[in-house]
Amino acid sequence: MTKSPDVLIVGGGVIGFATAYELAKRGVKVQLVDKDLPGRATSASAGGLWPVGEAVGLGCGVIYQATQAAKKKAAGQPVEEDAHEGVLPAPFRDLLVASNALFPALAAELHEKGGVDIEFRTGGGLIFAVYDESEQLYVDKVTEALPDSIRFDRLTPEEAWKIEPKLTRELIGAAHLAGEHQVNPMLIAEAYKRAAIKLGATFRHDTRVTALRRAGERITGVEVEHEFLPAATVINAAGAWSGTLAATANLHVPVFPVRGQIVLTHAFPGMLSTCLSTSGCYLAQKLHGEVLIGSTTERVGFDVSVTPEGISNLCKGAVRAIPLLRHAGIKRVWAGLRPGTEDELPILGPMPGIEGYVNASGGFRTGIVAAPMTARIVAQCVVGEEPDMPIAPFLAERFAKRALAASGHP
Repeated sequence: MTKSPDVLIVGGGVIGFATAYELAKRGVKVQLVDKDLPGRATSASAGGLWPVGEAVGLGCGVIYQATQAAKKKAAGQPVEEDAHEGVLPAPFRDLLVASNALFPALAAELHEKGGVDIEFRTGGGLIFAVYDESEQLYVDKVTEALPDSIRFDRLTPEEAWKIEPKLTRELIGAAHLAGEHQVNPMLIAEAYKRAAIKLGATFRHDTRVTALRRAGERITGVEVEHEFLPAATVINAAGAWSGTLAATANLHVPVFPVRGQIVLTHAFPGMLSTCLSTSGCYLAQKLHGEVLIGSTTERVGFDVSVTPEGISNLCKGAVRAIPLLRHAGIKRVWAGLRPGTEDELPILGPMPGIEGYVNASGGFRTGIVAAPMTARIVAQCVVGEEPDMPIAPFLAERFAKRALAASGHP
């Protein structure tokens, strides 16, 4: 009989494979169990490493905030035109920046150990295109929120056109964040998987975990179809499905799916030297010349269909930003499910009063850039090492504490 693993990871996205790799590096006997469900968050990512852009809401976050504002308007609720709610807390910004700094060495390491080029490419950074005064106020709020250590350039239209000559002439300004790079999200997941297996991890594919098994205050393993898989520790890296999985053991992990629709053009070389973000879409030109256009942010449950309205709006946003894209052919459209949380922060680490269980989920729009550091601190938590960064801000118990505070309890 095969001995049960020390750690069993549920979920084969980039976070699950990265965590398996970090544990295998530490000599832990780890098994990853995965059913390739449609809409995994890794497939919804552009692979943009925009740690500062995402932390201040100028990456995918600006689209998210625009979507939230539109919902409020549709519901007749007041919306402050100059509000900027997209700035993420400093501990998370610091985690993203630290994680981003790992990529140059990680790319070489994974290529050596996994035999896969993750297509890490340095670039011209991230430009946010400003179309009107309300967006300029948004940028002003970003400026106020940034520490002096972060380089942030506010550009005139002329300065923006020098960096990106094909940008629309509708601009009234722009913001530029240097040092924001790219990887291929599917290749980094594959590289982590192969490197983890090379170090002794095992991978059980096409296996759907139906439930956690709980005995008192301990998680003892997982249920799959007609079988129980025991493990000393279970890591929930099931992405958008992690809340559903946790609920099978009466654990509250408030993760919900957020659909992101994506458009990929045929190769159109020389279109972009930076990544580009607007309030309607973001654009990233990939290694072989395709332009990836994303992404909607929709709370529609586990529906991974694409919609005419969603794809049309992304294409309109792309053509508004880069008018020449009206001549680009569409190669593919698809949708993925990001694991969202109400505060936009991941849920990592153990649960109070529960042994044998660790969370590694809730990456929402930052899963790719956060993956190296997320995997490292989750693995450190499992083996009892001092984490490289504080895990306390990301524990699931924060939600219960907020609920108590809102109810007036101490």
